[in-house]
Amino acid sequence: MKFLGVAFLLALIALSATAEEEKKAAAAVEAEQEADESKAEALVDKKQEKRGIHDFGDWHHEEEKTLTIVKKIPVPVPHVKTVHVPHIKEVKYPVKVGVPKPYPVVKHVPYEVKEIVKVPIHVEKPYPVEKVKHYPVHVPVEKPVPYEVKVPKPYPVVKEIKVPVEVKVPKPYPVVKEVKVPVEKVVHVDKPYPVEKIEHYPVHVKVDRPVPVHVEKPYPVVHEKKVHVPVIKEVKYPVHVPVERPVPVYKEREVKVPVKVPYHVPYPVHKEVPVEVVKEVPYPVKVPVERPVPIEIEKHTPTLVTKSKPYRVEVPVQHEENHHHHSSGNSHEGLSDGYSHGW
Repeated sequence: MKFLGVAFLLALIALSATAEEEKKAAAAVEAEQEADESKAEALVDKKQEKRGIHDFGDWHHEEEKTLTIVKKIPVPVPHVKTVHVPHIKEVKYPVKVGVPKPYPVVKHVPYEVKEIVKVPIHVEKPYPVEKVKHYPVHVPVEKPVPYEVKVPKPYPVVKEIKVPVEVKVPKPYPVVKEVKVPVEKVVHVDKPYPVEKIEHYPVHVKVDRPVPVHVEKPYPVVHEKKVHVPVIKEVKYPVHVPVERPVPVYKEREVKVPVKVPYHVPYPVHKEVPVEVVKEVPYPVKVPVERPVPIEIEKHTPTLVTKSKPYRVEVPVQHEENHHHHSSGNSHEGLSDGYSHGW
């Protein structure tokens, strides 16, 4: 508030000084105009006589000439200087200004995690066990019957002779361009800028305990031997194919299990009912009430400032012209027609 008062006083002093200067300038201009008018009247009244013979009858007569002087009067133009006064506004509440600080960048990388959910499965006991036993099965195949394929003779043979054809392909070549003026590349980097660091860490997948599997050692390994020529071998004796008989067949049987069915039994229910209890207090009790706190808000009131604007003053100038014609034929016109002196 003190600063605003001082600024307002300075502005008033500056406006008063400018008004006094304008008054002085106007008085000086009026004095100069009066002096110029008096000089112009003196010049008009003054007659300049030329040297020469005057009394020679009508042969020659002196001419009266008038000179008009137009002088430009400079008019001062007031210059208004605007003085900017800072307006300080008080803020009644704290304002948080964000300051850039380096902050950690956490990058979340989604990855799949397999969770083993154990679901109980009801297994009936005893349950069927299927044992798969592989046995060889011989399929009788008839002897191959020869099949003749007739081929026409002679038959045309087409032979392709490839002729190399060269296709010219333009090859890229390097173009080196010399830049005689050094060029600096400006790379703008935000500071501080986030730096991402990738840290690899092991991921442990929880697996149940290893189940022991019995493996026979040594175990038989079958090597297939490829025979390119089909060999047909006749077996002249019967081959007995062992078949497991009888085949066990398991049937489902219903087993009765006793199930307990719940039935409704009445039970007491206790319900709490709130009851108001009035208690008399023999002494006064102060109840805090949040009253509104008055806050002063400063409002800017506009002030009227009068400013003088310059305008042009037009001064009328009178022109006097005298023309004399002579009967002798030697006529001279005034030299001052259309001629003016300006300073």
